[in-house]
Amino acid sequence: MSEMSCPTQDWEQAIKQIKSVIAARIKVNYQGEIEEVHILASAGRVPKQIVRDVESILVAQFDLQIDHKKISVAQVEDDEDVTLAIIESTRPKLIGVTLRTVNGMAEVKVEMLTGDKIIEGIAQGPSSAHNKLRLFVEATLKALSPLTLDKFIFVTEDVGVTQLAKQQIALVSITMITSAGEQSLTGCALVRNDDREAVVKATLDAVNRKLRFLRND
Repeated sequence: MSEMSCPTQDWEQAIKQIKSVIAARIKVNYQGEIEEVHILASAGRVPKQIVRDVESILVAQFDLQIDHKKISVAQVEDDEDVTLAIIESTRPKLIGVTLRTVNGMAEVKVEMLTGDKIIEGIAQGPSSAHNKLRLFVEATLKALSPLTLDKFIFVTEDVGVTQLAKQQIALVSITMITSAGEQSLTGCALVRNDDREAVVKATLDAVNRKLRFLRND
């Protein structure tokens, strides 16, 4: 399979499903060929095992061969692990989003599927263009509340859509408040057809960096 036929974001998302992997970034050349794969992982697994898993998942899901020398793994110790909660659920999948506007006010609903359970969040506010995107972030966070058991307070700091390498990217900034203090979370997602759905996915991207789901998709 040609590396041009699959976007790097899909590869990165697949790699992030590997045990112990916290984050993944892939660098490609102008031909779309992978030049570097950078992995951030928690301690507990030998880096060579993670590298083999990366090779395996790229072959299995994308029929994509990669030289193991292009893969680098950086590990953080247990007390540095960015995972702050274990959630007894599957990773949520977006089902759909809805937006209603009446007399200058907007109501946003986000629906997601976790296992066989549908969860939803609703947010309301002024219907300005920027605030409507903000409402999609807030509705997503409200939908996640039953899964996090209200252990955290999530505050939406900013949201926007920007252009990078001729692609539209949704960016989200969130502050998570816990008993240990505050942490800034950021997430991004490629805008494929709908910037509203991309904002929801960017929100999930930010939150998933701090949550570990016990059951895989």
